[in-house]
Amino acid sequence: MDLVPIKVKIGLRSNGHADHPDWYKLPLAQEMEPATQMSSGWHYDKTSGHKESSLDSPIGMQWGLLFVTPRFAKEAKQVFPKLIFELTEAEAKDFWENRCTAHIPENKADVNVLQALQAELALRKELGQDTIDLKIKIAKALNPEDSEPGLRKNKQKKFDEAKQALDISIVASE
Repeated sequence: MDLVPIKVKIGLRSNGHADHPDWYKLPLAQEMEPATQMSSGWHYDKTSGHKESSLDSPIGMQWGLLFVTPRFAKEAKQVFPKLIFELTEAEAKDFWENRCTAHIPENKADVNVLQALQAELALRKELGQDTIDLKIKIAKALNPEDSEPGLRKNKQKKFDEAKQALDISIVASE
């Protein structure tokens, strides 16, 4: 799907809840549900939320990333010029990898499987049994690219893999 990455400045309401732009103010909202023009929902800056302060994100505001249709991006920039910023693919990749997913591990671990393999190896060694086949299985389990249960590559960590998994092609707004 051809989508535009937009970075959205999100403030706080007086009740302490996030103050997202009101997408129903966009002209397209008269024809369709605005949410249908977004893909994969919000991706928030995990390095500086509303309660933390950083160089470009003072306390009380947070950045969010959305992938939206070109029309949505164009209208959002017109209606909310101080809150919406269209990103290039390189900027979106940087924001994704250094802000949105900086906190998540490169691989997902199935701890139960890995602990079971470790226990089985220890028991087989204790009994003096052959462990060659088990060690091969463990090596495969530790390879996130292998289909053996154990470690799995987190396809949301890197932008290029996430785009593929989410079926997103980056384009510019209209």
